[in-house]
Amino acid sequence: MGLEPVSRGLRAAVPPVGLGATCGLGVAMLAAAGPVAAQHVVEGRVLGSADGMPIEDVTVTAVGEDIVVGTDSTGYFRFELPEDRPGVALSIEVIGYRAFERTWILPLAEPVRIGLELEAVELEGIDVEVDGAIMTPAEMLEFRVRAIPGGIPRTAGAGQLRAFANQKAEILDFFPAMTVATGAGCESCLMWSGRFDPERWVLDDREVAFDEFRSYLVGDICRVDVVVVPLRESPIEKGSVLAYTCDYLRKVATGEKTLPILLTNLWGIGE
Repeated sequence: MGLEPVSRGLRAAVPPVGLGATCGLGVAMLAAAGPVAAQHVVEGRVLGSADGMPIEDVTVTAVGEDIVVGTDSTGYFRFELPEDRPGVALSIEVIGYRAFERTWILPLAEPVRIGLELEAVELEGIDVEVDGAIMTPAEMLEFRVRAIPGGIPRTAGAGQLRAFANQKAEILDFFPAMTVATGAGCESCLMWSGRFDPERWVLDDREVAFDEFRSYLVGDICRVDVVVVPLRESPIEKGSVLAYTCDYLRKVATGEKTLPILLTNLWGIGE
């Protein structure tokens, strides 16, 4: 007698076997797992303190969190942290500006606004003379890829590299994000519209072997240029790959390093 009410209660609570039962179990499982953990949203913009203009390709690091993102063309960045974090320390770095670090209490009342000051040694103060013309380091980077006869450059800046999900992956794993396929018939081959085995792998200011090039991680690199030279009536192309470590570009910005001119015959192209 005492068991009968309990038995009726169970029959009423359990739906017939089938879709309803499956849905009921799914709801029960979700309820048992509890609500999805809430997240702190950390977002803001990075601007030049002198002119208020947005700064693109800024490296924004959440100190101690293994999170690195880049700013877009409006200087905007965004990421999320677990709700149990009481605060967040941001480290901000970009070529030509002073490094910046500050801690904010979470949750943020509004998006942060970060103003960066130019380095004591400005980019405009570091000039290179080429055939009577003066170029800044930024212009020299473009000159290096555009001076190749018939070359078609494809470039990825710090913002794109920092947005890559796995910063500890080898740099070759990033190439598909530039719409450049890897391993097209041989380990060191690349593919764009055709296929090419790069004749030059350049890292910073020196040529390196393929095995050394691939040993660098995405997080080490702040710019990549893939330059392709199509060959007439052939599916095979020539090409070169240039990559710049973040540390090297910072030293170029402060005048500690210079960008040597790469003559076309150094690349084995246009000879």
